[in-house]
Amino acid sequence: MKLTLTLPLLATLASATPLESRQSCPKVHVFGARETTVPQGYGTSQGLVDMVVQAYSGATKAAIVYPACGGQSNCGGASYESSASTGTAAVVKAVTDFNKKCPDTKIVLVGYSQGGQIMDNALCGGAGATLAGTALASVKAAIFMGDPHNVAGLSYNVGSCKNKGFSARPSGFKCTPASPSIIQSYCDSTDPYCCNGNDANSHQQYVNKYGKEALAFIKKLVDAA
Repeated sequence: MKLTLTLPLLATLASATPLESRQSCPKVHVFGARETTVPQGYGTSQGLVDMVVQAYSGATKAAIVYPACGGQSNCGGASYESSASTGTAAVVKAVTDFNKKCPDTKIVLVGYSQGGQIMDNALCGGAGATLAGTALASVKAAIFMGDPHNVAGLSYNVGSCKNKGFSARPSGFKCTPASPSIIQSYCDSTDPYCCNGNDANSHQQYVNKYGKEALAFIKKLVDAA
């Protein structure tokens, strides 16, 4: 008799756990990725990350954990290529793991400089595995700011740059497997990292200059999803 009563109870508890987990999931979650040599956290992406979180009640955020290095000693000495490769894998894992835990949550990606490049890779290829399946589908909007992969002519480019970054995509590049329609990539002609300019300070101004425009783009896609 005791066994008969216990089994249904155990079954009820087992089936309730995933539901409880889903009920604690946010409607919107933002991943941010910082620029090279900046300490672990969001770096300059934080301004836009916080704007998105503030726009949606209960929204959450997390910073991608990766070296963000370009050979400098203060970030561990990892080469830029190694850091970007590690970062790309970190984006894929973070989004995939979150989607498994919270399959109904709408995910937004915000990447700055090298942080934009690793999110670019995760969505559009170029450095190992990309996002796929339900994890890819959970990403509703992605913003790259000062992405060194920038090259003129991409449909999602925003800003005055008509040239290319130091780690530019090839001419005629097509983003896949993600849809280019979920992306906006900001780069101005004065930027020496995503373009061929000579004003390093302009590289840090994208949130100040384009933050409201980027937020409007994100909200349009998230609200429609």
